[in-house]
Amino acid sequence: MIHGLEPVPLRELQALGSAREWEFAGQLDELPSLTPVRGSIQAEHRGNILEVSGSAHTIVCLCCDRCLNQFNRKLSTDASELIWLGDSEAKEAMAEEGLDVSSINGLVECLDPRGSFEPERWVFEQLSLQMPAVNFCGDGCPGMPQSADQELSASPTPAADPRWEALLSLRLDPDEDSEVTRD
Repeated sequence: MIHGLEPVPLRELQALGSAREWEFAGQLDELPSLTPVRGSIQAEHRGNILEVSGSAHTIVCLCCDRCLNQFNRKLSTDASELIWLGDSEAKEAMAEEGLDVSSINGLVECLDPRGSFEPERWVFEQLSLQMPAVNFCGDGCPGMPQSADQELSASPTPAADPRWEALLSLRLDPDEDSEVTRD
């Protein structure tokens, strides 16, 4: 847990009457990183809406989906979000506030107005959205590990990395007849 990013009751943010700011540096429990997550958050209670903005950055270690080598990737976010304080089904109240819930930039998140805002959770979610869907170490990726024998012949031989053996076993032997006979 990052010190200073403890949950804050929304009533406390409302009573503040202005934006609350957090500067932070530390490790997120749910996002292992090589460097501390550093950044700042600003949250302001505006009646039925919580306006949150902030930036954060860190470096994480990922495993390439192609070659299985580990590589480092910088994650950074600079985000702002409006969070509805109330029932997620209150479309009429949102419309009164001038908010279009059906637009792409509409309100997605809702919080109970009697609940709390969790700045650490918000930072985790924003950084998680920056994680790549496919981990690829770069243009110099060697691809699936192969031994010299595998490069020269088409017959499956043990892989340099045992994690690839299951995939190699799925390859068809070119000498086998692959036709299916019908009776």
